[in-house]
Amino acid sequence: MESASSEKELYKNDNSGRAKNSKLYLVVLVAALCFAFAAFVIAIVSLSKQNGSSASPSVVNVGLTSEDYEDDKVWLLHAAHGGHNQFYISEETGKVEGFSPDIMNAVCRIANKNCKMVTDLWQNCWNSQTGETSRGGSGLMAGWFDSCGGYRVNSERQRTFDFSDVFTKPPHQAFATLPGNPKKFDWRNLTGKTIGFFDGYIGDENCLAEAEDIVGAVLPTENVRHCVVGQCVDLLEDGTVDALFGGNLFFRGRTDVEVLTDQLQVCQVGGNAMMTRKDSKLIDWWNPAQAKLLASKEYHEICNDVKVAHGHWPGYDPEDICFGYS
Repeated sequence: MESASSEKELYKNDNSGRAKNSKLYLVVLVAALCFAFAAFVIAIVSLSKQNGSSASPSVVNVGLTSEDYEDDKVWLLHAAHGGHNQFYISEETGKVEGFSPDIMNAVCRIANKNCKMVTDLWQNCWNSQTGETSRGGSGLMAGWFDSCGGYRVNSERQRTFDFSDVFTKPPHQAFATLPGNPKKFDWRNLTGKTIGFFDGYIGDENCLAEAEDIVGAVLPTENVRHCVVGQCVDLLEDGTVDALFGGNLFFRGRTDVEVLTDQLQVCQVGGNAMMTRKDSKLIDWWNPAQAKLLASKEYHEICNDVKVAHGHWPGYDPEDICFGYS
């Protein structure tokens, strides 16, 4: 009997402990639910106050980086070296120099922006392949840099990119052959002729096709050849092309070609400008600063340096590109 009584007492105590633990768990659970509900209510009230008050709401960062809100953002400006007085690499400093870098540096200084110039292939700004529609270069499209400096404006490029206000007059295009024009090439009639174009530049076969006064300006693909700057004359010398077509800048001061005409104006909306992605903010501060530069004495000093500081390289004269010169 004593054993049975003890066993009942032990069972009674055990059930009592379990009951107490169950009550404790229930209390904790109820407290947690109350806390969560209170937090939810506070959040709803806070959001309601924010939407209904006149106070400025918190900035929501959607698709932007912290750099978009910082004045000290580093703006990367593409400055390709073309081996002429617009862009070239100085043997003394190792930097890209020329008329366009002078403009770019001055505008950045006036706008109080931190700009850095980077060099890369022209094709990473604007790419044109034989027989294909010209397109935006992978570098600018992918945001490797913020802008490509000194690019000429035309309707084809405007469909892909935005442009700042121009800082030059619209240059001309030209046809060139070997000295003496041994094939008696007539640029007014291109029927059956093969033409070489500077790859990545505005003066491609799509540009030439807009020349209404030239017979056969719409070339079949088999009569189009693309070449990189510095190798195009080779196509003339080995007989691959009958002539070269491009900005007259490429033929200035050269003795290995003969320029047949350098006053063609086709396929361009304006002169040289900064070419950017359509979502770029660069133009917002660039245009006001550039307007100040073009109205200043410094602009004329930069134009004069085309001959003074950069005259040891071939290329344009101030009268060819600068506003206010004739």
